[in-house]
Amino acid sequence: MAIIDQRNRSVGLDFSYCDATEAIIKAIKHDNENVVVTRLPGYIKVKSLNKLMIYRETVEEYLGNVWQTDKLQLVATSYYGFMGDWDKDKIVIQWDNV
Repeated sequence: MAIIDQRNRSVGLDFSYCDATEAIIKAIKHDNENVVVTRLPGYIKVKSLNKLMIYRETVEEYLGNVWQTDKLQLVATSYYGFMGDWDKDKIVIQWDNV
């Protein structure tokens, strides 16, 4: 039986395919280390260890347009981890015990 290290747990999001998704994924990869992107037939899975940050400014740079953090709900189909912070400038997904 595998033992899960409580200090190193994956957090992440599953995305549906659309134009904004690619910009969000590029922004996530830019702002976070060790991001793993898995492209599957029906969705794209993005995961990172312990914490994943999404900054509005970075998404806007890659999108080339204004983006509001609440628009994440239009392309994210699920997430794992806790929403540690969500405001107009950033979204933080993390585990509370890390």
